Amino acid sequence: MAKSLKWKLIENAGWLFVAELLSRVLAYGIIVVMGRTLGPEGLGLYSFIFYYVGILGIFSDFGINFYITKEVSKDKNRLHDLVPVALGLKIFLAFLNFIILAVVTFFLPKPLWVKLLILAVGAEAVLYWVSLFFSGIMYAHEVTKYESIVRIAERVWAFATGVPILYHLRSLKAFVGALIVGYAIRDSMRIYFTVKLAGFVRPEFRPREWLGIIRKSYPFWLINLFTMIYYQTDVVMLNLLRGNYETGIYRGAYMFVQVALLIPGIVIPTILPPMARLWEENKGTVRVLFNKAYLALLGLGILGAGGLVVFPNLLISIFLGSKFLPSIPVLKILGIAVPFMFLNSLIGSLMNATGKELEFTKIVGFTALLNVVLNYILIMKYGVSGAATATVISQAFVTIVGSYKAYQHLKA
Repeated sequence: MAKSLKWKLIENAGWLFVAELLSRVLAYGIIVVMGRTLGPEGLGLYSFIFYYVGILGIFSDFGINFYITKEVSKDKNRLHDLVPVALGLKIFLAFLNFIILAVVTFFLPKPLWVKLLILAVGAEAVLYWVSLFFSGIMYAHEVTKYESIVRIAERVWAFATGVPILYHLRSLKAFVGALIVGYAIRDSMRIYFTVKLAGFVRPEFRPREWLGIIRKSYPFWLINLFTMIYYQTDVVMLNLLRGNYETGIYRGAYMFVQVALLIPGIVIPTILPPMARLWEENKGTVRVLFNKAYLALLGLGILGAGGLVVFPNLLISIFLGSKFLPSIPVLKILGIAVPFMFLNSLIGSLMNATGKELEFTKIVGFTALLNVVLNYILIMKYGVSGAATATVISQAFVTIVGSYKAYQHLKA
């Protein structure tokens, strides 16, 4: 591996590490405060709102973000011909997605004030969905410091405004309102920094050319869709089938898993652009890069799982308090999924970056279906523990099948 590439990876990983560490500390500090002030019911409803908007954001992308990152990583000249048309398509899809979200929310069996909160979050999500397009361009230039600054700024805002609101007002409505303002600041900063880095891109609305982009990007969309289903369907299904309380208990346990996911959150964005760029030039380097990352993530994942499985009582008691003691057995189950989650992020990135996105789509698609079926059966029978068990089974399946396919691909 060339020294320049190695140091670029280290620099990018350093920026992401600082951003991920600070943003996650602040983010989960907020979750802790929310759990202690609003209890499992409040945390459950909060989680439902944002997971629901996330799942219904499936029509905002069609794989365009990943496709643009991949193409611009290989050829920066694509900024002038492909990116403007793709940006026009992205803006169109973001507004179309909000309309779909609003229509579906109208029929949701929730109080009017909850529906209005969902629509407010969905309105800001239009800017968020567009800003992710710009983040992809930054990653394509193998620059992560601006995204790091953006994440930290948003989390500082959320913590500085959200914690006082939760402690003094104990109002979910006011808290979500403060988050929406912070998100808007974050997404505007993303766009600003990308323009500063790569130059201004004027969106071009050419429907005839949009179809050509979608034909090439849709496999990445299917992967994102299926991934979203098997990562987020548990919270939404748990809320609709068992209510806010059990959703809050599950979300309290899952918070610790998300803290562990800091590791792949740093590694994957750092090595993805080089893998895409080097696959055609030097497959040997990609093999070395993948193998080292695989072993490192496996080892770290096992350590993380051990901590969550052995010390759940301590973690829940210290951070969330007695109201969340029912989260302890759930955390023991979810902890087992951590090594699988670490590896699945890496496997998916390799397959997507090296032309095997359809192969990975099939794996994730089947797993998404499996996860929905498992969640329904196990939640109905075992409640919150059933949702955790479904997560472990689904993640393990992807790791086993995905690892086999990835190493077959690397040997070809």
